[in-house]
Amino acid sequence: METFDIAALAKLLENGGVEFSRSQDALFKASLDHTRYSAIPAGVAFAASEEDVSKILSACSELGIPATVRGSGTGCAGGCVPICGGIVLDISRLNFIEIDPVSRIAHVGAGAITADIDAAARKFGLFYAPDPSSHKFSSIGGNIACNAGGLRALKYGTTRENLLALKAVLASGEIISGALALKKYSVGLNLRDILVGSEGTLAVITQAWLRLLPLPESQSAAAAFFPSDEAALRGVEKIMRANLSPSVFEMMDAETCACVRKRNPDLQVPENSAALLAQFDGEAGSAQAQAKAFADVLADTAVAVSYAVEPEKMEKLWAVRRASSQAMFELGSGKFSQDIVLPYGAVAEFFKFYKALGAREKMATPVFGHVGDGNYHIHFMYDLSDKAARRRAMRAMDEAVAKAVELGGAVSGEHGVGFLKSKYMPLQHTRAELELMRGIKKLFDPRGILNRGKVYDAADISEMEPLSGVKLPWD
Repeated sequence: METFDIAALAKLLENGGVEFSRSQDALFKASLDHTRYSAIPAGVAFAASEEDVSKILSACSELGIPATVRGSGTGCAGGCVPICGGIVLDISRLNFIEIDPVSRIAHVGAGAITADIDAAARKFGLFYAPDPSSHKFSSIGGNIACNAGGLRALKYGTTRENLLALKAVLASGEIISGALALKKYSVGLNLRDILVGSEGTLAVITQAWLRLLPLPESQSAAAAFFPSDEAALRGVEKIMRANLSPSVFEMMDAETCACVRKRNPDLQVPENSAALLAQFDGEAGSAQAQAKAFADVLADTAVAVSYAVEPEKMEKLWAVRRASSQAMFELGSGKFSQDIVLPYGAVAEFFKFYKALGAREKMATPVFGHVGDGNYHIHFMYDLSDKAARRRAMRAMDEAVAKAVELGGAVSGEHGVGFLKSKYMPLQHTRAELELMRGIKKLFDPRGILNRGKVYDAADISEMEPLSGVKLPWD
């Protein structure tokens, strides 16, 4: 791996009043994300302000040292793992939240936690709509970097649709703005949208202005269980054709439901079933009416249907979905997963192909996901101690992702690309498209110091293995 003058960088940062650590504890914490893939950096620079970010990047640019930006480390694609060495730029201390209830705008630091922003807005009768599953831990800077979605994206859109403006720091240390905190803005190229989903490869986001919405007057939840995955998928089509507007619409296949049933018998999941769950919100009475209509539409094909408006009963319905990810370890100690997106018309064909892959490789293939917007989380479960099984799972996943793209789908819906999915970029994009992206990267970051080795260049992960036995705060 390339060597860098870290001592010179440390001295520049120390003179600039920026905290820089080379302790073993700080280096390890900055080396990995939710994926458990780890690469130890040469140091960690902690930015306490936007000016600190500017100083850090200016020094890194001067010395040619790669900088990998890090918020909370909840990413699922290795986006904040410093695989090319250099330093980690930690922005978690850029953590402020200011609510303007008149404009319905939240002005926040990039290190602000998504759930904290929502909680602050709710004090004024407002809420922040995007709710990735990591919302209690993920930072808004990371959400913007990956264009995070979440369960409510079906009705309210992803981070992009709820972002009015941002500030960011270029690799040179220059501070730039992307749009303004206005409901309308049409002045030149929209740098805001170029930076959304750029995963820290173009600039480091430091501030954001977010759109807030009035809290709905009422909410309801509904669940339906089906005798097979195929029946559940037909149920999805029936709901999407009905005059219903769920804010959340989720599916759990039969393998996932079986795991939840085994690990959580108190949740009363019917035997040999797949599930659809939905949430509705709106004016008083309308949410309950829609939940009842959901149950009525599916009653003739489901083995069990129910709906609820009381918070505690709604919580019990959603507990089934929340238990999914951990419960599937009933099928294996290792998990290899992706978050593909499929057109509605291609889901049944993909499911048939994917389940056949699992049968061929003798691996369980539990699936859950946001069926309302076609974003499915697919998994191969295997024995973590069996390295050959992991390689088989990886090869099978390559086939599954290629099939998704062939059917008109996408490699990722909300987790981003990082380095773990960068090998799939040529599947998704033409040579001309990739060259445009690399050209934009070079324009923003001429020396290539920002998040080096991510997104645009295929990474070989065949011999890489995640750490085992590491417990993270959100586990």
